[in-house]
Amino acid sequence: MEWYDPADQPEGVQCEWCQGGGAVARATAYVAGPHPFEGPMETVHHPAECKHCRGTGIYDSALDPTLEHEFRRR
Repeated sequence: MEWYDPADQPEGVQCEWCQGGGAVARATAYVAGPHPFEGPMETVHHPAECKHCRGTGIYDSALDPTLEHEFRRR
């Protein structure tokens, strides 16, 4: 068994939504045919950039696009 050096941890507060990885799982659904809400659906899971830390793995509330920043400017 070989030992390895772990990857460097990001500096700052680890993002709780992606656990510091910068990516989360997203699901996309597709229905074939002219009626997109009728019939059998196929679902595909794929990795996507975390919207809270913008893929950095480090959470900064000032950069979080999901928060209302307008209230902090007053």
